[in-house]
Amino acid sequence: MIFRTLPDLWRCAPGLISLLLAVVVVQGLVPAVSVFLSKWTIDGIGRLASGGEANLTLLALAWAATALVGQLTNVGGTVLQGHAADHFTVSTVTSLMRKMQALPGLDVVEDPRFHDDVETLQTGARFRPLNLVATLLGLLRAVVGVLGVAGALLVIGWWVPLVVVAGILPLAHAQIRLREVGWSLAIQRTQEARELAYDQQVGMRHEYAKEVRLYDLMPYLLGRYQRGALAYQGVMRGMRNRQVVGVLPHQALALAVTAGLFAYAVWRAGQGTLSAGDVVLVITALAQVRESLGSVAEYLGMGTEHLRWFQKYHDFLDAAPRVAPPAEPRPVPSRLTLTLQNVSFGYRDLPPVLDNVSVTIPEGQTVAIVGENGAGKTTLVKLLLRFYDPNAGQILLGEEGEQVDLRKVDIAAWRTQVAAVFQDFARFEWTLRDNILLGHSEEDARLAQAVFSSGLAAALDRVNNGLDARIGQTFGGVDLSGGQWQKLATARALYRDARVLILDEPTAALDPRSEAEVFGAFAALSRGRTTLLITHRLGSVLMADRILVMKQGRLIEDGTHAELLARGGEYAELWRLQASQYDDAAPVLEPAGSEV
Repeated sequence: MIFRTLPDLWRCAPGLISLLLAVVVVQGLVPAVSVFLSKWTIDGIGRLASGGEANLTLLALAWAATALVGQLTNVGGTVLQGHAADHFTVSTVTSLMRKMQALPGLDVVEDPRFHDDVETLQTGARFRPLNLVATLLGLLRAVVGVLGVAGALLVIGWWVPLVVVAGILPLAHAQIRLREVGWSLAIQRTQEARELAYDQQVGMRHEYAKEVRLYDLMPYLLGRYQRGALAYQGVMRGMRNRQVVGVLPHQALALAVTAGLFAYAVWRAGQGTLSAGDVVLVITALAQVRESLGSVAEYLGMGTEHLRWFQKYHDFLDAAPRVAPPAEPRPVPSRLTLTLQNVSFGYRDLPPVLDNVSVTIPEGQTVAIVGENGAGKTTLVKLLLRFYDPNAGQILLGEEGEQVDLRKVDIAAWRTQVAAVFQDFARFEWTLRDNILLGHSEEDARLAQAVFSSGLAAALDRVNNGLDARIGQTFGGVDLSGGQWQKLATARALYRDARVLILDEPTAALDPRSEAEVFGAFAALSRGRTTLLITHRLGSVLMADRILVMKQGRLIEDGTHAELLARGGEYAELWRLQASQYDDAAPVLEPAGSEV
């Protein structure tokens, strides 16, 4: 993975990275120069004490110059590292967002196998590139330091650096493995750790706050978290303890090697074959090598952790979606009659959600799609928008004789023809204006019409700055009610000059008066457009030219309101059940145990 990540880092800012590498190499060599200066200073003092000559002024200037270079490279390296990390972070996040843009369907982002990875990528994109840059540069600095200081030991003997490295490398390897175990619950990616994080999230985040307080849920959450944490910590403690015990023999070996070389240097000094400066060099160099190899091990461990994130990152970039743009896209037909031919679909390996559905919706017709929860209504919309492709059958656009399979049509061009109000619409915490425009150019008349027709105009009278008001709690904006959010989502759909309008439970959060107003606007706006209305509120289907009734993934009834009532089937039963809720003559259920 490192061989793919490093080119990514290089491409984001090649000139800056080159300069930064040069600075880091100089930083790594400073300790080796300091070791030699220590030796030369001690030897110079010894020569002066014995009546010889030594230029201590020059050595002092060399010390000052080395210290200055160290300070400048530290400051400059920190600044350059920040710049490089900024470039790398922007490049990484940009690649993730471009990959999202290149996924025309929802198959990847809604797949549970990718869900945790997408969450991990979204969270880690803020700091993983920065941390990887810091780790790689620290590793390079430590490696250069090891090589430089180990090279200084050549004055004692050619074999000395080899013995030092051979004695300390096993310890470094053991420390890397210890690092891989992880010292934090946050680092772990096990099911248990995710459950702990989720319990913490439920206790802390605002979207759960009302239920947590109303039902006094915090003691239960604390108990769940503490029990889970203690059990998880017990498992991790055992793993860590085994790793620590495994490190001890390697630490003993490293200590034996360094102690032996120190004794050897002292013995040779006693024999007169090494100077006092040489002994200081050995002492300093051994300490520096040990410290630098420890840093290498630490950086390698951290780098391994960061590279695991980049493994997920590149796996996501390489993910091949099932919904793919056609190699040679066809234009959207001039007529937008929609035809489903024997369409079946199931999510992944689950049972079919749609089973052999066939229907034709002429251009300009308003069609209501009704049925119980799980009947396949929303899934049908996802297929029409080509968020998924059918497992069997096909969806055709155009009049008979010039029909085009939706899979062969340019996806972006097709979606410009469609506007939708989804049941789980997005709540963008931008300004009201940006929420309606969604990045498109502003046309005053069309914007005013969308605001008025959606029923949002009344809410603007109570909001400072009108359409320029920031909304949502995250950035301290205006907090909208559920109904106001739904009107806003409706306004953004109405602003789009689309030929197909899809309304998936568009008034679920509205009061009856607002619902009547919005459906009155829909009735006017749907003229000349193909409109698909998915709803549980059967009173709203009266605006439809035609009603499709779905049950367990199959289309079981098709007709007008009057025809379906006369037929006495599923639709008539649903209508009767809903009508009875508003019927004054409906029987009143007495509480259990009461007298009648």
